[in-house]
Amino acid sequence: MNNTQTQTATTQPVIAVNHLKKTFGKNEVLKDINEAVYDGQVICLIGPSGAGKSTFLRCLNLLDKPTAGQVFFEGDELTALDDQHLDQLRQQMGMVFQSFNLFPHKSVLDNLKLAPMKVKDMPEEQATQLAQKLLSQVGLAEKAEAFPDNLSGGQQQRVAIARALAMNPKVMLFDEPTSALDPEMVGEVLKVMQDLATDGMTMVVVTHEMGFAKNVADQIWFMADGYIQETNSPQEFFAHPQTQRAQEFLAKILEA
Repeated sequence: MNNTQTQTATTQPVIAVNHLKKTFGKNEVLKDINEAVYDGQVICLIGPSGAGKSTFLRCLNLLDKPTAGQVFFEGDELTALDDQHLDQLRQQMGMVFQSFNLFPHKSVLDNLKLAPMKVKDMPEEQATQLAQKLLSQVGLAEKAEAFPDNLSGGQQQRVAIARALAMNPKVMLFDEPTSALDPEMVGEVLKVMQDLATDGMTMVVVTHEMGFAKNVADQIWFMADGYIQETNSPQEFFAHPQTQRAQEFLAKILEA
């Protein structure tokens, strides 16, 4: 686990948000958020449903455009870029959703090859080798020629992670990647994510998996009512939540 407490003010964050706000009509979902993610960190974003966690994650790569504020990626202000330059930087931010979004008419191998070939002009032979390597990394080497509908939910989500990794991102964003899975499939996906964290991948993870957050995260960001109300190490957050809102949330989680 990385010691994020040693980050200094002189270290440029990989992602930084300044006074981030997002409204949908009259509903203010995000209310003046200021946070930073540093290289190699694993941030777990937790909190009650409806807190704005997924919206915040989608604002980090501008899938949802902020209503106000700034988002920076390695010093570049994403909120000020035109679509072409934004797309180029988005390639460095892999994203995994609750739903798998695989192309059902393409094999697992072809799902992984598509973006490197189309977006990066990677030769097919090289893309094939990369896809095979990534499938081995997520424990699915034998499923290269299978089609998504013939895979379990956990296997499909591991393919989705491998597909995001095929673009060689600097950051991985996960939006509740296990929430659509049957309970017995959750562990295999979390294992892949834990391996990524161990290998030093910078990750921001929206999750309800408290065990994963406690064991893998460098920092917990607790979000409720449109604010990140508390940030702390997993050890401190779960043992000594500072805010009443976090105390109430953890009490409900522990009762469940």
